[in-house]
Amino acid sequence: MSGESRAKGLSGTLYGIGVGPGDPELLTMKAHRILGEVPVLAVPTSYADAGSMALEVLRPLLAQRERAGRAPDIVSLLFPMTRDPDVLADARRKNAEVLLGALSRGDAAFVALGDILFYSTFGNLLSGLFPLAPDLRVEVVPGITAYAAGVAKLVEPLTQGSERLGVLPAVYAPEEIEKALDLFEVVVFMKINKVFPAVREILSRRGLLDRTAYISSVGMAGERIERRLDRVAPDEVPYMSLLVVRKNGWMPR
Repeated sequence: MSGESRAKGLSGTLYGIGVGPGDPELLTMKAHRILGEVPVLAVPTSYADAGSMALEVLRPLLAQRERAGRAPDIVSLLFPMTRDPDVLADARRKNAEVLLGALSRGDAAFVALGDILFYSTFGNLLSGLFPLAPDLRVEVVPGITAYAAGVAKLVEPLTQGSERLGVLPAVYAPEEIEKALDLFEVVVFMKINKVFPAVREILSRRGLLDRTAYISSVGMAGERIERRLDRVAPDEVPYMSLLVVRKNGWMPR
């Protein structure tokens, strides 16, 4: 699987792999093949000694590799949960140096939940790598997003016909929520635990509570999916939660 990189001094390819929302069975066949062979596995963490949710998805595969005597070296890369530009720049530099060291010896894979290029730490990692190794060989393996997996559990189409889709990240002001609901027929609000009361109030005022699905920890322990938002209390909303709003409503049941 390894090949000669165009980046000087690097013999390996970096694989960016989305491992899906949490269910190991949603790992793509290509991801499974590469992760079954790659010698170094890099995982993101938000603080030192923290666990990795992406790594938990891979436990069955890693157990197989360990039994076969082919366990990969696992490297944790720190991505601090802060907006301080100096802290982020320092972490970006350190992560790049660690990964380039691994790539000087062979292939490495960086894994993250969901899709690897959809609100993922992989973009942050690449922004630190390319200035140091502009010809670094990178291969991306997409993964299933949490909202796609959640809508599949609902057995509902995400969009139909000419409906427009908007996706908002975790940090948004009330006016941005209102604007998104004005512009799009379908809106996905990602990681809404900290802003849930504000989002719920706006949706209630617009009469959209029964047209909003709540999706939490999809594919993981504690998974919860509700077709109506009025069934969810604010103190029940964990970090890995999102909302899917269909202004035109769900299919009649």
